[in-house]
Amino acid sequence: MNIRLAIPSLVLLSVGRVFAQNAPASPDRPWHSFGEQQIKDDAKLFPESGFSVEPDGTYVLAELVDLAETHNPETRVAWESARARAAALGIARSELYPTISAVALSQIDRAEVPLGSQFYRQTKQTFAGALELNYTIFDFGGRAGRIAAARAELLTANFGFNDTHRKIIYQVAQTYYRLLNALGQEDSARASLTNAQAAQQAAEDRLKQGLATLPDVLEARSAMAQAQYDLQAALGAEEIARGIWLPRLEFAPAF
Repeated sequence: MNIRLAIPSLVLLSVGRVFAQNAPASPDRPWHSFGEQQIKDDAKLFPESGFSVEPDGTYVLAELVDLAETHNPETRVAWESARARAAALGIARSELYPTISAVALSQIDRAEVPLGSQFYRQTKQTFAGALELNYTIFDFGGRAGRIAAARAELLTANFGFNDTHRKIIYQVAQTYYRLLNALGQEDSARASLTNAQAAQQAAEDRLKQGLATLPDVLEARSAMAQAQYDLQAALGAEEIARGIWLPRLEFAPAF
């Protein structure tokens, strides 16, 4: 009894060592698992997307919306769902028509027929055919109910498809205007920095001429440092707004 229990335990231990995720050998080397190559091979089976944009192109909002609607996988899923519901409606409507089934049968019989002192083989082939027509005359509203349900599901799928496009259009427009706002904030920050630099230079010159005090210069320097910080913050916000889009595009206002 003990020997029989020990053998499966050893098998489980060996399997656990094979499939365990061991740590990498050193911190400066990437870790490659035994299933990594299999994952790469499976990924090659999926078709590559033909989506490409011009890096130096200028895109208006309408073009960006068109790109998003064309290449967003959510629109493909919603479209396939609407097509499936349309096919289901067609199947439900097919119950209104009769069904015809044809069957053809063929049979071969062999027999040994005695004649005198010998037997002679006879082969006989027979054919038979059947044609069956089925049509439901009274179903007490069953087919009409199924057709109405399929039509309602198709309408729901169509609304879902349109709502998917609405969401994508909203997301694209929101990101588009967020980037335009970031670009405006950057221009404003650059203008503020230019004014702060001019004010600091003027304060420095007045201090040299004895027309200003040191606190005035320090205040001008503080304003310039704040302007530099605001500019960097605006640049960061612009990078974040651009980072939402996979390609780096130049956006042109649509108005």
